[in-house]
Amino acid sequence: MMVKGFIFFRDGKIPFVIENYRMELFTDDSLLDDFCKEYNFKENYILHGQCFDIGIRGRKATFLVENSMGSTCYLRCYTINMFDKDEEYDSIGLQSPSLDEVFRYEYEYIDMVQAGINLAIEPKVVYKVPFGMNDQKYELEFRIGHDNRLGLLEDLDRKCELILPLHTNEIQECYDITNVLHRLAMFMTSHAEVPFKRITLYKQGLKAGWFYCPLISEDIVGGHGGFFHEFDVMKYIPKILNNIALDSGNKITQSIPLGHLGDFNSMYTPQRFAEQVMAFEYLFDKLDHKNAQNPKFPLKKELECMFNEFPQLLSRTKISAEKISDQIKEIRRTIAHGYAYYYDFKNDSNTKYLMILLDELIKCMSLKWIGFSNDDISNYILF
Repeated sequence: MMVKGFIFFRDGKIPFVIENYRMELFTDDSLLDDFCKEYNFKENYILHGQCFDIGIRGRKATFLVENSMGSTCYLRCYTINMFDKDEEYDSIGLQSPSLDEVFRYEYEYIDMVQAGINLAIEPKVVYKVPFGMNDQKYELEFRIGHDNRLGLLEDLDRKCELILPLHTNEIQECYDITNVLHRLAMFMTSHAEVPFKRITLYKQGLKAGWFYCPLISEDIVGGHGGFFHEFDVMKYIPKILNNIALDSGNKITQSIPLGHLGDFNSMYTPQRFAEQVMAFEYLFDKLDHKNAQNPKFPLKKELECMFNEFPQLLSRTKISAEKISDQIKEIRRTIAHGYAYYYDFKNDSNTKYLMILLDELIKCMSLKWIGFSNDDISNYILF
């Protein structure tokens, strides 16, 4: 989708077009030269302006710029108001097929309909999940149904919505919330897909604007629903979400690692294998810092130690933790020395199996770091 409009700069306006979250500014006016001098190579700043994405009436817009170079601004995200006026948003609503499945939409919906609840005219809060982020307290609501004033006319293709109150009227807070919930979807589904279908900004329960970022796609669909048939949401999600929210920015230094998660095309590449090993080493340092810092405790011993900590992972194979660890160490060595290229694992069933096993081990270690008991972890892995 291409968006057109202009930004406010000093006492003037500079026209722009946005495509794929890249904003191109253009004008013959000397104002653009002044803008470039002021913002060239600047990072993480905010611009204000108007958009003309629908019709001829401009609507207020706010842009969070990741960085800029000359007359090109690369956007993290932006908001567009419903009307051409400043809005004090008080909450954000996120629609996500992936998180619908995590919060067991299908099963909760059936239970509610069987209980005689008309979800076409009255939304129902199924879960309330408290968590902390950036020294603020939040409560996420998972809501099924539609606005009781508009019913189905509100949003014909909506299933559920995650509603969170906002503490500020700043775009950065919206971005942080979206980032954290994206990481939640990634961890729960073990996949790095785009998770959101639509993100709406509300004021006193009414739509006031929209939030846009690269994590939104109209074409996103689910596909993990069956995995969560017996999932205990309130036992696991609050702790997991609180841990993920420890790092709401671009860097992960305190929470569970997610860089090893890939999409369909990258699941079995040497690069992803190397990222899995890095995620393992990050978590091992959190769980056993003394041995992680010991040069006489190499990767093979670290792996063997963790596989013995979670024996259920090897219960379906006759191969020992020592041999599995040695195989993983050897593959890491071949990658580090340039003996494996990106397509080499495509038809290697043994390496694929080891990568699946590593994913399960990293998830177990992540849950251990979050604070779950070994019994809780075993039940989680088997649900």
